[in-house]
Amino acid sequence: MYQEQRLEEILKMLRDADVLTSEQMIEHFHVSRDTIRRDFAKLSQAGKVKRVHGGIMQLPTNNEIVSFNDRLDEFSDAKKHIAELAQEFIQTQGTYFFDVSTTVLKLAQIVDTKATIYTHSLDNAIMLSGNSKIDLHALGGQFFPKNRFFYSLNEVEILKHINFNVAFIGAAGLKNGKVSFEDQEDAYLKQLILENAKTKVLLAENFKFTKESTYSIGNITDFDYLLTDIKPAEQILSATNVKY
Repeated sequence: MYQEQRLEEILKMLRDADVLTSEQMIEHFHVSRDTIRRDFAKLSQAGKVKRVHGGIMQLPTNNEIVSFNDRLDEFSDAKKHIAELAQEFIQTQGTYFFDVSTTVLKLAQIVDTKATIYTHSLDNAIMLSGNSKIDLHALGGQFFPKNRFFYSLNEVEILKHINFNVAFIGAAGLKNGKVSFEDQEDAYLKQLILENAKTKVLLAENFKFTKESTYSIGNITDFDYLLTDIKPAEQILSATNVKY
């Protein structure tokens, strides 16, 4: 892979992760530490990322709404492909949970079936609010601006009594088969959702298999389906039903 191809993929990954470490990129691209150091330096010099100890992070922004609008046109082909696979699980009059995830956000953009949808994602709620076919239930509570979701104990109590036909969960990390997320509150809410979901569907681009976040909610084997963009390793294929 040429450097420009790596730089483009690094920027795509950074839009989801906010922070990327040198170790993650060395493992993902199978290149040397010096190669990744040069890649990070070039992106930093171009003003596209901020260097931090051990890696890079997104440049800070004070305009979340503009950032959201920009993201609508920045979905990769992988996200589009995964969202189209997910749409096949949505049936008329069903009840669904849409997780906070840029891939699930793409699903929210293309869903065209009369259904009831619950979400704690601000971006999903904005997207679905203009869809006349959707009976939208936006969960409220404290707003977590970094990952743009809401959480409250009152909403959690409501969710305990809702049976979802399908829960669509967007993974932050899948390293070693562990499904992990950055925020403790978000992870707890997902665990509760999965307890009440008839079908559990995990959405993840292939690079998530080398990523790991702080809070684990279980294993890939806990999900009925994994939707991804390319054929994964054999141990993943044997862990659950995989569509790609």
